[in-house]
Amino acid sequence: MKSRNLISYLIIFVSTLAFLWGIPALVRLATYSGQSYPFVYFSSVVKQFCFREGSGKDVRRYDATGRQYSESEFDAALPMFNYRQLAVNGDMPDSINGRAVTVHDIRRSSIIFRYAKTDVSSPHTGLYVLLESMSGRVDLVSPGDAFRLGSTIEFIDIKTNAVNKTKSELYAKELDRRGFTFPAQWAAGDFNTRKPYDEGYFVLDARGQLFHMKQVSGKPFIRNTGAGDSVRVAHFSMLPVADRRFYGFVFDAQGCMYMLESPSYRLTKLGLPPVDMHRSEALIMGNMFYWTVAVTSPEGRKYYALDNETLRQVDEYAIARKANLWDKLSAWIFPVYVTFSDATKYVQPKLNFTTLAALTFNLLLALAYAAAVRKRKKAVAVACSSAYILATGIAGLAAMALLPGRK
Repeated sequence: MKSRNLISYLIIFVSTLAFLWGIPALVRLATYSGQSYPFVYFSSVVKQFCFREGSGKDVRRYDATGRQYSESEFDAALPMFNYRQLAVNGDMPDSINGRAVTVHDIRRSSIIFRYAKTDVSSPHTGLYVLLESMSGRVDLVSPGDAFRLGSTIEFIDIKTNAVNKTKSELYAKELDRRGFTFPAQWAAGDFNTRKPYDEGYFVLDARGQLFHMKQVSGKPFIRNTGAGDSVRVAHFSMLPVADRRFYGFVFDAQGCMYMLESPSYRLTKLGLPPVDMHRSEALIMGNMFYWTVAVTSPEGRKYYALDNETLRQVDEYAIARKANLWDKLSAWIFPVYVTFSDATKYVQPKLNFTTLAALTFNLLLALAYAAAVRKRKKAVAVACSSAYILATGIAGLAAMALLPGRK
């Protein structure tokens, strides 16, 4: 009898864990609605954020003061974004803010950068392709091998899987000569061949020093950027830009963003508050005058305008996320639930806590259960079962319903 009860308790416990995920997941699927945000771009003409939202005939175009714009007026207010349309219409200005501009200048200075939380949480293969940065050809060509980093660096032939000892030793010696300490923590780069040029990889060594590694005319190019002396480097995102102003963006352990300038490796901090790298996403749309930065978190979206030269903040705007039906229901029905959807390197459960108010719902369930079974079960059994429902809510009640004959 004891073994039967033990099995019953185990089934209830495991079922409760499953229902803590399954029931909220089904409810969320039926009630969750995503938040839509307007398109926002900082105007170099009116010097404020401009917004566009809606579709078709219901499109609204306005600025932060509430002024409404027609389509042509909106194009003129955002020449750095709508320059193609302005050029086709013959309305492209010759100068903006006293500075001569051409379509070529706008294209060359424009940047788009996206950061997603999966950039730091997704697993990597550990194999990297190192392209020739000075090939003399228009198109970048894959070298036919890949390298991996561990206690040393090894180049592996893609076809034969054989280690190229000569090339591996050449890079290992140069890394050692430049002060690199193995094992490497990670390597960040862009091995897409459809880009204007290649800058190799930025590798974080065991001491937290960020090194630049690329191949120049068949030989290793290794440099310590010195970024690890100024900040605690947590992540690096490579971004090839037409004017080669910088290599990419460095994130420190607090989530502050820095531009790593080229070729000096100087860090310039972006005028933003720290970004939660595991919960937020960021979008940068830059031009020759201002950068528009949108940081999206579960709480909403914040916009920042940065001066292109200094990267200091000149304006900001925030849009809070609106609570949907799921937010309201979960706050009252699920004091705790399990999810598997967060971006992590490996699939693992995560406990989510909402509000203490949801315990009221659990209390009502426990009282209703006690009232329903108090005549058929012993007082001790009713008390224990009610306490279990109070702690686990609807998930515990559903699990107990799987074994209606349990004594």
